Amino acid sequence: MLSKFQLVQAVTIAIAMVTISTPVSTVRANPPQTSFAAPSAPNNRSNPRRYGRNIALGAKIDTVSGAAETALVEHLITQNVKFYGAHWCSHCQSQKSLFGAVAAAKLPYIECADGTENSQRQLCKEKDIKMFPTWVIDGKYFTGSKDLKEIAELTGYKGPKNFKHKK
Repeated sequence: MLSKFQLVQAVTIAIAMVTISTPVSTVRANPPQTSFAAPSAPNNRSNPRRYGRNIALGAKIDTVSGAAETALVEHLITQNVKFYGAHWCSHCQSQKSLFGAVAAAKLPYIECADGTENSQRQLCKEKDIKMFPTWVIDGKYFTGSKDLKEIAELTGYKGPKNFKHKK
């Protein structure tokens, strides 16, 4: 019989597999239902290292931003693109790392999970965000981690595309 911890790990892995197996071109007007809750026990806020990583703060981004990544983020802001995620979501952290630390800090990112002072969980519920990461571009939902060239294409970005990091 599995312990609660092993069960939570198995469910988290299953959700991650579904997220990364979603075709890159998938557009979802009504994303599938997924819980906003962090894979945790009732005391996850009082013990953020319970699962071997600091889920309260997310992972530190240690990649370097280039001019192309910074220009893409500025374009995303002007196009009113939104990036919805959760601090405990490894795919969200990987997505941010593609931009590099400096550009990622400027991303139009919306935190959907409880446990941080920047949480906008109610907004995420109102926008019907069910999976992480979710990009909302021109009112369309794109779920799963995206390569920067794909984000550029989806948003009509015409600037430099010599991105340093690939998915």
